[in-house]
Amino acid sequence: MRKVLLIIVATLGLSGPAIADTAQRDTVEALLIASGADSTLDAVYAQFDGMFANMAEQFKIEESERASFKKHMHKVNLMLRDEMNWDTLKEPMIDLYMAHYSEQELQDMLAFYQSETGQSVVKKMPEVMAASMQITQQLMKDVYPKIMQMSKAYAEELKKQRAAD
Repeated sequence: MRKVLLIIVATLGLSGPAIADTAQRDTVEALLIASGADSTLDAVYAQFDGMFANMAEQFKIEESERASFKKHMHKVNLMLRDEMNWDTLKEPMIDLYMAHYSEQELQDMLAFYQSETGQSVVKKMPEVMAASMQITQQLMKDVYPKIMQMSKAYAEELKKQRAAD
C-alpha cells in the first residue's frame, strides 16, 4: 500500500508541471487568436503579392512573358500558403511566447486583447503596419543610394589596403 501511495504522489508531482504547461499553452493560443496573429498571415500574403509585382519589374518581364510569370508566381504563392500557414506557425509561436513571457504577462496581454481597446488595436494594426511599411520603404529609397555609395567607397578603401599588404 505504501508503494502504491508513493507512486501516486510521484505521478501527481510529475503531472503538475505538465498540466500547468498545457494551461499556459492554452493561454498563449487564446492570446494569439485574440491578438489576430492567425489572421495576420493574410497581411503577410498580401505583402508577398506586392513583392511579386516588384519582381516582375526587377526581372523586366515583358508583356509576352506575363502569363508564364503569373503562373510561376501563383505556384510560389501556393507553396508559401502551404508552408507558412497558421497550423505550421502556431506551435512555434506558442513556444516563443512561453519562453519570453510569464504566466502573469500572458494573462495581462490576453485581457488587453480581449478588451474593446485591444480589439480596436487588432482591427487597426494592418492599416497601421501597411502605412508604416510605406514610410520605411520611402525612407529606404532615399537612404539606399547613400548606403551603396558608402559601400563602394569602403570597397575601394579595402582594395587599396589589401594592395598595400
